[in-house]
Amino acid sequence: MIAAEGDGSYMFSAPTACHFTAQKYRIPFLTVVFNNQAWNASINAAKGLYPDGIAQKTRNFPGCDLSPSPHFELTAQACGAYAERVEEPDELPRALQRALKVVKEEGRQALLNVICKSPLA
Repeated sequence: MIAAEGDGSYMFSAPTACHFTAQKYRIPFLTVVFNNQAWNASINAAKGLYPDGIAQKTRNFPGCDLSPSPHFELTAQACGAYAERVEEPDELPRALQRALKVVKEEGRQALLNVICKSPLA
């Protein structure tokens, strides 16, 4: 099982409870967090509803800036997960291999906190 999600979805889905449950019941899965330090779903909704609005003109979307980003890998590690922060694109294939190996061979959860360019930058 692989869960691929943005940082906003991850942050607001009670990740500590999810990781705790995975540790308690030994549920092996990989979470890949695409961390762009922004709640992009809300940004896109505002852009769609108000394409000529002040938020779009100023690139200031209140409540959507999720920086500074928490170190999500530490939350997962606190619950027994293998976790890595991936900051360079060329690091991702090897990080995926390491994380999937833990899931498949050790039967435990893993998380990759993949740092991406912010749409607010």
